[in-house]
Amino acid sequence: MHRRSFNAAASRFVLAGAAGLTLTACACFPGRGPGYAPATAQQADTFGALSGLVGKTWRSAPAGDGEGGPADISKWNWDLGGRVLVNRHALADGSYGGVTYVYENGQTGSLDYVYVTSAGFHTTGSFVLGEDGSWTAEEAVTGHDTITRVRSTGRLTAGGQMSMTSEYFAKGEWSPGRNVVYVPVTAKIPEITGKLAE
Repeated sequence: MHRRSFNAAASRFVLAGAAGLTLTACACFPGRGPGYAPATAQQADTFGALSGLVGKTWRSAPAGDGEGGPADISKWNWDLGGRVLVNRHALADGSYGGVTYVYENGQTGSLDYVYVTSAGFHTTGSFVLGEDGSWTAEEAVTGHDTITRVRSTGRLTAGGQMSMTSEYFAKGEWSPGRNVVYVPVTAKIPEITGKLAE
């Protein structure tokens, strides 16, 4: 894969993967979207601030110099009787999307996740919530042509946005991924067509 197509594929992957990892930082805003219901005591105890994601839709925007590509739009809901937090997302042009399932690991007590994509690869990982609203995560990637790991850091901003920086591991080294911010919006998740924009 030549450098331009590799960079484009990596950018789409990291931006879309960001949706699977933004969940901790976005949790401090009260949900008001369709289907919003306050978390039960058990959900709040298990998922902490993550329970505040339900009923919200977020849209990404590039934050760094030279950043580009379609926005990522994601929506959060409960599933399996409220025991699993689910994020569905798609890029605004419909070229790519995925679903993240976040759950409490019954053996370790950690919050683990699996992210399944429309591109045929998936990731697995765990993350740690900081008391200050920050988060860190590193995930293993299975089935992608070049990227084998992704790590991310995120933080809520004073203006009510979430900023995130990602890196990806490919060809034996870590490289910068994406710098993005997410803002709350009223929007529908785009239909995934699988066709890349030219």
